[in-house]
Amino acid sequence: MRLPFHKYHGLGNDFVVLDAREGVGDAEGLELAGPLGRALCDRHFGIGADGLLVWTGSIDAPRMTVVNADGSVPEMCGNGLRCFAKHLFDLYLAGAAGVTVDTDAGRLACTAVRAGSGAVAAVAVAMGRPTFDPAAIPTTTAAPVIDERISIGDISLQVTAVGTGNPHLVTFDVVGPAVRLALAPRLAALPWLPHSANIAFAAALAPGPAGAPQWQLDVFERGCGWTLACGTGAVATVAAAVRTGRAAASAPVRLRLPGGWLDVAIEADGMATLTGPAVAVFRGAFDLAATAGVGSGGS
Repeated sequence: MRLPFHKYHGLGNDFVVLDAREGVGDAEGLELAGPLGRALCDRHFGIGADGLLVWTGSIDAPRMTVVNADGSVPEMCGNGLRCFAKHLFDLYLAGAAGVTVDTDAGRLACTAVRAGSGAVAAVAVAMGRPTFDPAAIPTTTAAPVIDERISIGDISLQVTAVGTGNPHLVTFDVVGPAVRLALAPRLAALPWLPHSANIAFAAALAPGPAGAPQWQLDVFERGCGWTLACGTGAVATVAAAVRTGRAAASAPVRLRLPGGWLDVAIEADGMATLTGPAVAVFRGAFDLAATAGVGSGGS
């Protein structure tokens, strides 16, 4: 069986879009989480990606499910949603201003940001309200974790736990690259994070145009490891910055990730908007028969 796919990236965070719509999609009925998902995302033996974006529902009522490179299923992916929306805009919704997509984090509205040619150059996503509620993130702590000081070995950090569809732990402390590499997996495995978390390390940069705050952001993602970009992590970071007084509500904030820049705004009512590029890379067909032992529950 040859499985058609489309490859996209959002600031280098790359994804494979698969059509699994009932009665229409070539991926319908495939168990894409687990071994098959890992095989498709493998960068040596598969297509290569940070994750799969699985389309179910319909054109008018699309649903996106994310499968990480390790075969796990997270609640949401901001960069992935922008890529998924671009796929719909470019191939099925020509000229449309927006589309609403169902995800495991709820229904999220996506707006096309078009270049002068009319091509979709970026997508703005209404990400909902980030939460600091322990049960919603989730954490097992009795109270919200906001600028709480914790110790990992001999290192002390201030951290804030934020839910943006996915759980995140954000620190604004300055942490060198070597320490980040060692620290991130240990933070993700903290016992009071029952579903683990993405770990965001934010470092202040010089203000941008009109004095807008800017941060360098490096994120260790559950199921992917260190990533070139993380949309939900960018939103979590700005939400944490607003909550702790490091940034003002309703003011746009720019974040420089290894793959490029994302823009985030947290409005006075707590609603978040994420804006960033989405790029089509290539399309093709994957030979499932070439991947021994995967497919319907193989190992």
